[in-house]
Amino acid sequence: MIYITGDIHGEITRFCESGMPGESGWTKDDKLIICGDFGFVWYDKSDEKDYAKDQRDLDLLAAKPYDILFIDGNHENFDQLYSYPKAQKYGNEVHVIRDNIFHLQRGRVYTIEGKSFFTFGGAYSIDKILRREGETWWKQELPSDEEYKTAIKALKECDHKVDYIVTHTAPQTLIRMMGRVPDIAGGELTGFLDWVWYETEFKKWFFGHWHNDIAVTEKARLLWYDVEKI
Repeated sequence: MIYITGDIHGEITRFCESGMPGESGWTKDDKLIICGDFGFVWYDKSDEKDYAKDQRDLDLLAAKPYDILFIDGNHENFDQLYSYPKAQKYGNEVHVIRDNIFHLQRGRVYTIEGKSFFTFGGAYSIDKILRREGETWWKQELPSDEEYKTAIKALKECDHKVDYIVTHTAPQTLIRMMGRVPDIAGGELTGFLDWVWYETEFKKWFFGHWHNDIAVTEKARLLWYDVEKI
């Protein structure tokens, strides 16, 4: 079974029965997908105490029997994240955090339990002004030209048809449906996701970032604490 949830932000207490009902019964045949802001790959070795805590938490997650898959959000340490080794998993390239923890990269199509997933992480941080570059904020939160090109190529190769789409932020169409105004600074990304929304055939779109749990449409689900089965 595949399960999917929203932003984690390094909350190890989410990974339990009260945080994810049914979690205690998940097995090696199950997978959990996280819609960005994973948060456990945050501190580097210069911050010895907090880095050690991150590693302890990752070791706890590594002891889980199921696979943990996550896309990146905007609140990630991208320097740390991109330093992890790459490997082929689920039909495409991933960063390997632990033997059962994998970062699903931007603009890729993965095959998980026979279902196809297009993934595209990243978002604009509205609290960027309060953060410090290279310490609490990284410019890689927004996609590069190469990542957009990778995504366009991947969608073309699958004839713009996938089973599911997993992103961190949302297309502008969905942002407006939620009663919000798309931020101009993140407009290139949310505009690109709008293009994906209209040009791709899919069953359901899952996203996080907006810290709520709502069904925006029958085909679009905003997740934070809720866990949905696929």
